[in-house]
This record gives sequence, C-alpha cells and structure tokens, in this order.
Amino acid sequence: MARPTAYLETSRHNVFYFRIRVPLELTQSFPSAFIRRSLKTKCRREAIIRCSSILSQVCELFKLAECGKRVDASSLSWERQPEQPKNRQRVPSDPASVPSVKRSDKPKFSVVVKRYLQEQEMEKVSAKTIADKQSVCELMLRILGDKPIDQYSREDARKFKEVALQLPPRMGQLPKRSIDSMINGAEDTISPTTFNNYVKNLTTVFTHAVREEYCQKNPLEGLKINLRGKVSEQRARYTNEELKKLFEGIKSAKQDDRKPYREWLPLLGLYTGARLNELCQLYLDDVAVINGIHCLHIRALKSDQKLKNTSSERIIPIHTKLFEAGFLEFVEKQRSLGAERLFPELSLHKRNGYGHIPSRWFAGVRDKLGLKGGDEKKDFHSFRHTVADHLKQLGVTESLVGALLGHSTGGVTFGRYGKDYEPEKLVEVVERLRFDSLWP
Repeated sequence: MARPTAYLETSRHNVFYFRIRVPLELTQSFPSAFIRRSLKTKCRREAIIRCSSILSQVCELFKLAECGKRVDASSLSWERQPEQPKNRQRVPSDPASVPSVKRSDKPKFSVVVKRYLQEQEMEKVSAKTIADKQSVCELMLRILGDKPIDQYSREDARKFKEVALQLPPRMGQLPKRSIDSMINGAEDTISPTTFNNYVKNLTTVFTHAVREEYCQKNPLEGLKINLRGKVSEQRARYTNEELKKLFEGIKSAKQDDRKPYREWLPLLGLYTGARLNELCQLYLDDVAVINGIHCLHIRALKSDQKLKNTSSERIIPIHTKLFEAGFLEFVEKQRSLGAERLFPELSLHKRNGYGHIPSRWFAGVRDKLGLKGGDEKKDFHSFRHTVADHLKQLGVTESLVGALLGHSTGGVTFGRYGKDYEPEKLVEVVERLRFDSLWP
C-alpha cells in the first residue's frame, strides 16, 4: 500500500485532509475526479493514522469499481475500519471472471456516434451541425468514459450535467486541457442555453440508438434546464443609442480597402435582417433587379451556399439608405474587378461558412465598444432581433416580417397554396426600417 503521507494536505487553518485522485479509467464510477475528506485534526501523527484508515477503504472501492460494481464514496470515514468478513474471497482482478457484473453485447458509445455521424453526412446535414454534435459527444466521453451505449444510467446523466455546467464557454477555442483544469481555471461558465444545446445534440444520438435497438431509452430525457424568461429576451436587440455608438465606432476605425465586408455587413444586417452567413455567401448574381426593384436574392444555388431551412430562401428589396451609402456602386466595382462573389476576400470555413472571420471581427468591435450587453446576448444576430422588434412596434403583420426574415409563419392555406410575397409588397416593409440616429 502507498504511504499515507502522500495523500495528506492541510487547509489554511492547518487542519489535515485526505486527498487522492481517482484513476482515469474509474472516474465514471465516482462523482468527481478527486476524493477528499477532512481528518479533523491538526496533529500530523493522528492525521497519518486516520489517513491510513481511509486509504484502506478507498483501495477497496477502487477494486470494486474495476470489477464494474457500484461503489459509494459517501460512506468513507476515518472513524470506521473497512469491513473484513472472515471468509472474504479475494476480489478477482479480471472483471470477466465476476459473474455478477452485467455484460453487454451492444456497441460502445463512440462506435454509435461514428455510425450516426456518417448517417448525418449521407443525409447532407451541414458540416457545422455535425461538428457541434461530434464536439459534445467527445465531451460526454471525457466526462463519463466510453461504455456500451445501453449501460449509461440516469446517474451518469446527472454527473454529466453537474460537470458540464462548471465548464467555461467556448471550450473549442481554449488550449486542450483536462476537465478538472478547465473547471478550476474557469472565470465564467456555460449558459443554460448552451447546456440545453448539449442535451439536444446528445439526444439525437440516443434517439438514433433507440431506433437501431442499441438501447431502450435516452438517459438524458428531461435533463434540460427550464428557462423562465421569454424567448424574445434570450437575445437582445440593439437600442438606438447602441446602434449609433456601434456604427460610429466602425466608421472611425481605420478602413482597410482589402476588407470591404467590415463596412457593408453591419449596414446590410441592419437594413435586411439577414443572417450573417446569408450575407457573406452572396454572389454578385444574387444582387438583381426583380420586377423593376433592386433586391438581394437569398438562396443556395452554388455548392458553397447553405440555408438554414427551405423558408430561408427569399427576396429582400434593397433599402434606400443602402443606395445612399453607395451599395450599388460597390456592387458594380466588384463586377468590374472580375469578382464572382460580393465579398471575395472571405474564405470558406468548413464549419462556420464564410461568416467565420466576420463573426470574430464583429465580436471584437462590439466588446471594444462595451456593447456586449452584460447578461444579455448581443452579437451580429441581434440585428435580426432589432429589425423584427422595430417592425413589430410599427404594427407590421407577422407574415410580412416572416417573409423578410425567412421565417415560416403561415398556416396550411398560405403555406401550401400561397405564393411568396412579391418585391413590391416587401418594399413597403423594408422602407419602414428607420434608424435616423445613424445619419447626420
């Protein structure tokens, strides 16, 4: 047995504690990566005696866990000795020799994930969606370990929730570190919305597994956190004062002629309500005259263009303020340079499309100007919320706003038999977007 003194540490009040790291391969059987107990003494000699008692109990738990048996670390105490039955049989080191251990012939979680994601690729699911699912599956493997998929329990689900909610946001952008290291160094933690997205993506894997009869149920069912606030409050709109500050900041920044997207994307976002990637992936052919009206055609004709769903394809009339800012002249200049795309300086990111670099740039501008919003989430997507709220307050009907933003809002009659709104009708809607504080 290891020397007890190796597992001693003291608190700031000089009280001795027992502390041991759970072996990596056994972490799925314990609630945390470390076992720590107060020895309730400041005497080193007494602490060594008590530490030795707990260490003996812990070693027994580790042996049981190696055999796949359920263990309970809450009963550990220096005040009792581990039970020593008279005819106690030696615990076999080979788990296969223990008849009481439940064996499974089902594939491991990692295998099921691989098969499921291959199926998603064949169904032409976007690379970003697949990457998001793969990322959270890898996180679950790091927290719970790789087991036959029918062996994950509700207790495992609770452990995943407990650990995941302590992790920092945007882990993919952080250096590769252990789970404990990330938790200890976290200045902030993921939001309930992010956790719910984790559960949503993992649920699709378990739904696939149930369908393929790899397991009987989804252990994550009902694990999502109930969000009390209104859906409309989960991402904030920009106020007039914030818009003025934002565009003044963008205008005053040193302009780079090689990056015209920095000038035009915020204006297009504000006066169209389009998604960032919808704007970044526009081709010059998508800026067209339809029924005598200059429009943006949001569509996915090219292999590098993606839409969120079928209702996202739409025609958006170009606002008068964009004409006055010189947008059509910019388009003609791009054509004269032989460009095919509106923003040829943007490269295609496998996961985030053409919007990857602009998204990071805009977030940096927003943070520098102090417009992050505190508890409110404000980013480029907030332009859509700003447009939607602006038109809502003016009394514009939901179907017209939905047509502009690419939302499906109609019932069976309009959805199945009705045609899309003509540009002439949407011009009236677009021109009602008035942000006079931005213009002198």
